[in-house]
Amino acid sequence: QILVPKHLRRKLGLKPGGKVHLAEEEGRLVLTPVPPDPIAIATGFLKGKYSLTRDLLREHREEARRERKTRSR
Repeated sequence: QILVPKHLRRKLGLKPGGKVHLAEEEGRLVLTPVPPDPIAIATGFLKGKYSLTRDLLREHREEARRERKTRSR
């Protein structure tokens, strides 16, 4: 963990828990903000809220019920 002064965090757009890349250049440590991964954000956002498999299974069951009703007539 590294404490970055508030004015630098604001200037660089660093948020608590944000990631940085740490490199050594000419005997100095260089911190570079790592932008958030949009895929990981989307995955976390959608997790548990939408299930394509569940929707497809429900759709299949409804279609099967309609077919059974049609055949029984």
